[in-house]
Amino acid sequence: MNGTANARNVAALLSRVWDVRVGAGQLVPHDGPVLLAANHTGLLDGPILVAHAPRPVRMLAKQALFTGVLGRLLRTAGQIPLQYEGPDRSALQEALRVLGAGQAVGIFPEAHRGHGDVAHVRHGVAYLAARSGAPVVPVAILGTRADGASYDAVPPPRTRIDLVFGEPYRTGAVDARNRQAVAGLAERLRQCLADHVAYASLSTGQRLPAPPARHAA
Repeated sequence: MNGTANARNVAALLSRVWDVRVGAGQLVPHDGPVLLAANHTGLLDGPILVAHAPRPVRMLAKQALFTGVLGRLLRTAGQIPLQYEGPDRSALQEALRVLGAGQAVGIFPEAHRGHGDVAHVRHGVAYLAARSGAPVVPVAILGTRADGASYDAVPPPRTRIDLVFGEPYRTGAVDARNRQAVAGLAERLRQCLADHVAYASLSTGQRLPAPPARHAA
């Protein structure tokens, strides 16, 4: 069974457990390279995006997840392990290879699960966009973590989860070898994604989650 078929099966399973609603999927280009850049609040974000994106997507996911049964499932589904400590050239090269083949790559520019408001991003998404010329589609994922819940928690069954796609952002010509240019593009992409998350939150009525209780003020 290939990764696409696996994703469809996972989509059916997730939709039976949670109330997953997909918005504006038609905005994702039907073909050609594309980066799907999503905010990140909960453990389900990656599976939800992979399973419900309108086209097959290979997700950059942290290396620590690629162990045991879960690791085998992630590799079978074609996901790309990523080391968060410093630039992971191997993962970036694999993502560029996928984009060069006209496929879709998913990425969490915030890197770690958090509030999901995209206050900060790493520069990997900008580097990939600059090197590949791929448009970047902002993606808001809302409802995958309850207020005060652990970052490793999953929401109760039948919880509503919204996956909302935005207009593709076309970066234009950016020199990927110029760190200042990549940093500037990263900030533009951060603002684009932050604005989209705020819009999706308003339009769906889904608030971003409060931090885990142990971190609350």
